[in-house]
Amino acid sequence: MDMAGALVLATSIMALGAITFSALSLAFQRSHSRKSVRPFCNVLQRVSGSEIRVSIQNAGMGPMRIQKIVLLENESDSIDVGVALEEAFPADFKPEVFVHHFDDYVLAPLQQAELFRCAYGTIHDETATRLKSVLNDKFLGISYSDIYDDVYEKKIALNAVDSR
Repeated sequence: MDMAGALVLATSIMALGAITFSALSLAFQRSHSRKSVRPFCNVLQRVSGSEIRVSIQNAGMGPMRIQKIVLLENESDSIDVGVALEEAFPADFKPEVFVHHFDDYVLAPLQQAELFRCAYGTIHDETATRLKSVLNDKFLGISYSDIYDDVYEKKIALNAVDSR
């Protein structure tokens, strides 16, 4: 092999290596960008002697597009078979805060939205007992997506509601 052929071969190998390195670098950067804007759903339950509060928080760095919030009997149940939150409560349940139609709601990063808040002083003891029975040993199921339409699910037990 002459010198010109060796130079062409070495240049081709270096160019192929540079293209491979650039493609891998781009793939890693895209993967990092997708992961860095992923939302992370926290469910906050505050139960005191005077009230029950349940809210959700986006602890991630990207917007959280909430698709569905339901009440589930078992943790293994699919979110598709759950009862919509507004249909799960007694008819005479009049909370101070209750969010209807949470479908397609967007929660900004590091923000929270209160699902419902109910003070025991505003409802009868019988209604409070029924409210606790609706929530106790049930699971809150939340389906949400990120800006890339990757869908995530969060299921959390609501059994902290049994004490007053």
